[in-house]
Amino acid sequence: MDRFAGHQVLVTGGASGIGEATARALRAEGAQVVIADINDTLGRQVADEIGAEYEHLDVRNSDQWANVVQRHHFTDGVLNAGAGARFNDLREVSDDTLETVLDTNLLGIMIGTRELFRSMADRGGAISVTSSIAGLVAHTQSPVYAASKWGTIGWVRSIATSLAQSGVIINAVCPGLVDTPILGPGGGDAMRKMGLKVLAAAEVATAHLDSLLHTEPGTVFTVQAEVPVGIHESKSIAGYQG
Repeated sequence: MDRFAGHQVLVTGGASGIGEATARALRAEGAQVVIADINDTLGRQVADEIGAEYEHLDVRNSDQWANVVQRHHFTDGVLNAGAGARFNDLREVSDDTLETVLDTNLLGIMIGTRELFRSMADRGGAISVTSSIAGLVAHTQSPVYAASKWGTIGWVRSIATSLAQSGVIINAVCPGLVDTPILGPGGGDAMRKMGLKVLAAAEVATAHLDSLLHTEPGTVFTVQAEVPVGIHESKSIAGYQG
């Protein structure tokens, strides 16, 4: 299939995990892909393997974002780069940890959306954001990560209407546990030994492709092991006037 023939798609965090799997899936569907990451060695390796381009991009840096977007003609973007953090005692969490997780997972999404929108607004486009099931429910093992992912869902749902008025559709994908480097070395196997069900990154990549083609703005897709891909419906709140 060539559902993305003629598309040029940016994939952040594309050197590994969900980003790599999504880049590979997009190439298989005919897209021109630009992989962006801070791991230049892995990023270039993946790009060379699949016939994509590579750009160094720290998603927390607005100047780098502007430079990357200005050099390309993106029709789509997968905003996937992320950082995790687990802790046992909040008193031991450093400012650096807080800033790294929040700036990568939330600020990076906001900057990326802005820069892609500046480019796409006059011609249309699609953006798919990697959030998490942890952005929809309490995640007591990783509250900082969860807060950042709740923020991405708030961002996608809140910005979607105004972007759609200029022809740009933004949606989100919320995976459950995924066997990626963010779990740490051997993390996927450790989770399975605990009896937990773990997704393959390719399963999430499939949801991202569906998200990019989905025309209803602000849609949140859920992806969990052994459960069909779903659409999360948030409940309305009586009296809300936003």
